[in-house]
Amino acid sequence: MNAKERIVSLTKALKEYSHQYYNENKSLITDSEFDFKMKELEQLEREFPEFKQSDSPTQKVGAPTQSKFLKVQHKYPMKSLSNTYSILEVGEFISRVEKLSGKSVLEYIVELKLDGLSIALHYENGHLIQALTRGDGEIGEDVTQNIKMISSIPLTLSENFTGEVRGEIVMPISQFVRLNSERHYKDEEPFANPRNAASGTLRQLDSQIVKERNLDAYIYFLQSPESYGISLHSETIEYIERLGFKTTGIFTKCTTLSNLEESIKKWEKGSETLDYETDGLVIKLNDCRLYTELGMTAKSPRWAIAYKFPAKRATTQLLDVTFQVGRTGVITPVAELEAVLLSGSTVRRASLHNFSEIERKDIRIFDRVVVEKAAEIIPQVVSSIVEERTGIESIIERPKVCPSCGSILFDVGIAIVCKNRTCFERVKQQLSYFVSRQALNIEGLGEKNIESLLQKGFISTLSSLYDLKDRWRELLELEGFGEKKVVTMIENIEKSKTISLSKFIYALGIPFVGAVTAEILVDSFHTFEAIRGASEEALCDIYGIGVQTGKAIVEYFSDRVIQEELEELLSKGFEFSSAVHEVIEDGYFSGKKVVITGTFESYKRDELKELLKKIGAQNITSISKNTDILLVGKDVGSKLEKAENYGIMIMTENEFKLKLMEMRDSI
Repeated sequence: MNAKERIVSLTKALKEYSHQYYNENKSLITDSEFDFKMKELEQLEREFPEFKQSDSPTQKVGAPTQSKFLKVQHKYPMKSLSNTYSILEVGEFISRVEKLSGKSVLEYIVELKLDGLSIALHYENGHLIQALTRGDGEIGEDVTQNIKMISSIPLTLSENFTGEVRGEIVMPISQFVRLNSERHYKDEEPFANPRNAASGTLRQLDSQIVKERNLDAYIYFLQSPESYGISLHSETIEYIERLGFKTTGIFTKCTTLSNLEESIKKWEKGSETLDYETDGLVIKLNDCRLYTELGMTAKSPRWAIAYKFPAKRATTQLLDVTFQVGRTGVITPVAELEAVLLSGSTVRRASLHNFSEIERKDIRIFDRVVVEKAAEIIPQVVSSIVEERTGIESIIERPKVCPSCGSILFDVGIAIVCKNRTCFERVKQQLSYFVSRQALNIEGLGEKNIESLLQKGFISTLSSLYDLKDRWRELLELEGFGEKKVVTMIENIEKSKTISLSKFIYALGIPFVGAVTAEILVDSFHTFEAIRGASEEALCDIYGIGVQTGKAIVEYFSDRVIQEELEELLSKGFEFSSAVHEVIEDGYFSGKKVVITGTFESYKRDELKELLKKIGAQNITSISKNTDILLVGKDVGSKLEKAENYGIMIMTENEFKLKLMEMRDSI
């Protein structure tokens, strides 16, 4: 391939990679591979400028926006930083800055480079008026309404500030794990990583989804700091924090390359302890007065550079596919890989999620594939590298029978399911889930012990765990079950019978019911009997429980086999505690179903929900004929018209406050 052909090929490929990354929230190749291809194109364009394409990605940041959001021209272009993976290139950056500035001793600030979605926030007289994504660097998307749903972004500042700040929208790793767990329950495609989850969430047309997913924001840049009498970047961070913005609080002042190298080594390890994803460090000249003097290249400022950490993705070969049986009978395909080092550990297996994902991504046995650790935890196959196929690759066939029990498999939505309730692997996973730390937390009953007890016939159901105390002599005869171990195990099993009701509900493994949903159920119904007797309509009226979840709960408790097992389980003597909010039983709002719409001057949405619980109201999400009150703030939507059509009481924020004043002695 000659220089012209290579330039054309790289230009086309990099444009497609950028489109998928910025508009589709998909990463077709690793960041480092993208950066190396971009550097190769830049080098070729310098050597053969006559072949440079007019739409070359070397001259653009990001990709043209293609969403339904309003496109807006940035007042100041949002440039990207030039990247390096080498401390030697950091030294070259320092030399360039010293040469351009004419100064031999300069101070630099080292900050964490968050792996999220860049945002520009515009304020006028201390009030948020607009929020724009990066887009292609020149034109971004107006996502103001969604940004208002992120609690860490202040709508009103502590000072009368007019101007622009920039930062990063991220999804905390803990929230990412919880969200993907919920998506797994719902047989929905999991997010590949927190960055994709944050980007996909912020582009939702329904702002309530943004609110529910608990995004976070960290601000790191003030546009035109000299306008505010600020000359150092370190001072801009202090000013940003004073205005009320959240920053990482992590930055180091350095004056030498050795100082910078120490910071790099420190944070390559230290960043792994944080609850947000980072992909490197930003090294930035501290003296803001030199920014204009040093200027910009077509894409990047000359006064800053990004040092990228070693890749959290890697490429390897997919050697085979095996199949795991989950506790609900869902069959999960697992990639068996040629061993590869990823984020400090050797990876030989990775999730392929489901067959719809395999088919959509066109992944085949013997493909070269991109592997990633989602939030540094779960290895997964992100994509295949089609360009490297040799012809030996083969289609991954759907299994027809369960790999554990041999039963015929069934298609249920996008999942393939074993419906045999006595399937060994399925029962093992159910029991392991029931005793896990997040559920009943029965220590001494790990998966290996569960498997051994199942194989020997000591257990077969959840309730059978509580019969082990009557067979302790027989347990002592098992290999690996000494007296101390058996005594401790049985004591922990007995202790587990005193448990919070929400943990017990979670431990049952009801489809779509995770820890948060379990707490919502307990807060709403208070008792196990009320929860298992609730109608689908009553469940769907609860804020945080959708139609799919409500239907799944009713189906679970209606199942005859499950009913019998639950009766047997409850007969073992469980005592439930519940963290139900103290409720005013006889107040004006007691028992009333209240829908909230709009924004409120005196309350954040979460505060209002908690207050409604305290005064005995039931907060629901949608208007129906059974709704008692629509509580309205500013900027209300279609719920108001629907409530008026049903003849539902409309209550303003001030009217709500007056009612609370009447109840003051009761609260």
